[in-house]
Amino acid sequence: MKIKKVSTEQFAGIREKEISFGDGINVVYGKNESGKSTLVNLISRTFFQDADVGKSNKNDKEFVSRYFPSDKKGVDIKSDFIQGKVVFEAENGEYSITKEWIAPAKKTRENTSTCKLSTPYGKLTSQNDIKKELDKTLLY
Repeated sequence: MKIKKVSTEQFAGIREKEISFGDGINVVYGKNESGKSTLVNLISRTFFQDADVGKSNKNDKEFVSRYFPSDKKGVDIKSDFIQGKVVFEAENGEYSITKEWIAPAKKTRENTSTCKLSTPYGKLTSQNDIKKELDKTLLY
């Protein structure tokens, strides 16, 4: 598998960012607290964190408290979602996984977390189907 691109509207302290990766080894560098580890966590969580997070599960609580942005300097709006997208290439073609997590306190019937996986064969939106496809494609 080769990661081609990572993007987010907002995830923890990262906002409106798109990073493309080239062939071979890619190096991500920057000053302390510039978002390098957060970028790695964005990739990992987009692949492996369930889209539907709640308050009762200990791991979900940690995920929400760690990655949901709260305040943006100079703006009076508290954020209630985080989002990530990873485009990657596997043996059988290009894939794109997108997840949007809604803060548990903000969830309503119309406002729920989403997960989509575009494959060379079509799109999947069921979390279970996506997990099965990733298991098969990534061999993890």
